[in-house]
Amino acid sequence: MKETQLKDIDWNLLWQKAREEKTRRSKGPDDWDRRAAPFFKRNIHSVYSKKFIKLLKPEKSWTILDIGCGPGTLALPLARRVKKVTALDFSPKMLAILEQQARKKEILNISTHNLSWTDAWGEGGITPHDVTIASRSIAVEDLRSALEKMTKYAKKSVVIADRVGHGPLDPEAYKIVGRELKTGPDYIYTINLLYQMGIQAKIDFIPIEDTQSYPSLNEAVESYEWMFHDLTADEKNRLKKYVQSITTTTSEGRFSIHRKHVPTWAYIWWHP
Repeated sequence: MKETQLKDIDWNLLWQKAREEKTRRSKGPDDWDRRAAPFFKRNIHSVYSKKFIKLLKPEKSWTILDIGCGPGTLALPLARRVKKVTALDFSPKMLAILEQQARKKEILNISTHNLSWTDAWGEGGITPHDVTIASRSIAVEDLRSALEKMTKYAKKSVVIADRVGHGPLDPEAYKIVGRELKTGPDYIYTINLLYQMGIQAKIDFIPIEDTQSYPSLNEAVESYEWMFHDLTADEKNRLKKYVQSITTTTSEGRFSIHRKHVPTWAYIWWHP
C-alpha cells in the first residue's frame, strides 16, 4: 500500500469537500443584502478592525484593494490611513451602507465596485494595488483560484483574515438549541494550500476578547439569532435562556455577553 505524502494531498479539494459539510450554507448577494444593516450594526463597535489594522501597519502611500468589503468594517478606518481604498463586494446593500458612511464621515478616497470573487475584475476597471486584503470574506468555492487572484492584484503584500475553528459562531449556543454545528474548513486549509503553492505565508491571530454590551436583553438575544436559520419558537426560547445565562447587567443598565469560546481569526499574509 502506497503511503500518502504531503505532496499528494489536494488541499483545494479538501477545502471544497469540507465546505459541503457545513451546517450553514454559503450566502448569495440577496442574502447579504438582507443582512447588511444588522451586520453593520453588529460590527461597528467591534475591536476586530483595530486589531487587524494594528497588524497591517498601513502606510500613507498605500493603495488597498478590499475584497468582500462588506459595509466598510476595514475600508472606512483604513481610508484615513492610506492613499486610496478600492472596495469590492457582491452585495449592493453592503456597498450602499459603506458609501453612506463615507459621505457621513467626509471620506473621499474610497471607490466601490459591485464585483464578486469570480467576476472579471479587470473588465470592472480594477488594477493592481499595493495591498490586497480579504477580511473574513474568503468563503469561496475555489480557494486556490482566489489566492492566485489576490496575489496577482497585489504589488507589496496580500492579507487574509481566516476563521479559526468555529470563528464567530458559539458552539455552546448550538448545543442548547439542539442543532449540530459543522463550520467547514478553517485557516489550516489555507496555510497548507499556500505552502503547496510555494508561498511562505506568515501568520498571527486576532482573538475577539471584548465583551459586547447591548441596551436591552432582546438586542443581546438578536445578536445571537443571526447564527441560525429559521428558529422555531421553542428554539428561540432556549436561545434566549442561554444568552441570559451568560449575560450580566452593567452599572449603566446595559447587558454584557460573556462567551466561553473566544472568536478568533487567523491573520495570514505574504509578499506576492
